[in-house]
This record gives sequence, C-alpha cells and structure tokens, in this order.
Amino acid sequence: MHKFRFLKSNKGSSLILVAALTVVIIGLTVSLRILAGIIMASANQQLNQDQAYELATSLGNALEERILNGENADEVEEGGEPKKTFLDLKSILGEQDSIQLMEKMTGFDNLPKSSVEAVLTKNNENQYIVTVKSIVGEASYIWTGIYRIKDEGYEKCPE
Repeated sequence: MHKFRFLKSNKGSSLILVAALTVVIIGLTVSLRILAGIIMASANQQLNQDQAYELATSLGNALEERILNGENADEVEEGGEPKKTFLDLKSILGEQDSIQLMEKMTGFDNLPKSSVEAVLTKNNENQYIVTVKSIVGEASYIWTGIYRIKDEGYEKCPE
C-alpha cells in the first residue's frame, strides 16, 4: 500500500487516475466488441459461401448422374434388368442454343435469400454445357459440367 501513498497528498489526482483507467477499460471493451462483430460477419459470409457451394454441387451431381448413368425406370428389359432412362440433352435442347433445365427454386430452409437454377447450353454440334448457379445471401457458386455425345448416351469432357 506504500506505492500509492503519493495519491493521498495530491488532492484530485486519484480521481484523474480512476477516470483515465475507466476510459482505457471502456476503449478496450468497445474495440473488442467491434472485433467480435467483424469476426462474426466474416464467419457468416464464409458459411453462406459454403452453403452456396453445397447447393450447386448437389444439384449438379444429381443432374450429372442422370445424364451419364440414367435412373431405373418402371419398365424392365428382356434380361430382367430395369430399364434405364437418361437425360437426353440433345432432345431437351432441340433447336435452341440455351434452355433452362429447371425453374429457379427458392426458399430453402434456414438459408437466407437462397436460390438455385440449372441451364443447358449447346457448345457445338456434339457438346453440351450444364451450368448450375446457386445464391445464398450475398454469396454465389457456379457448377459446370461439359458433356459430349458418344455412341450411346453422353460422356463427361475434361474441363
């Protein structure tokens, strides 16, 4: 307690010291609050980006599975195997250069301002591009698959 003996002799100096310490503590508190807000905003932005990626890739991978491998139909082939139905990009597109594969879907649970859409575009005579764009909040992600016609069905082109 001998360290603060000088405060007893100087009237008013203890009040100034307490005021200065209060200002320092309030300043640190405000700066920590601002820093926490910045960190949370950055984390929220990254979360939206991750969710946009998941939304686009899940739809893109599902479409790719139907294009390349088809899905089992109700009909059965001669050998007893279920008949496969494929997405026929050429017949879907017809004479157009570009068509929306599916309507823009919105309103996903717990995703702010979210939407996803898929577009089919003809690149050249035998090549088609499927583009899936998703938006979550301010973040967006675009998934792209390029396919070409082969003897039966389609094959994926290296991007």
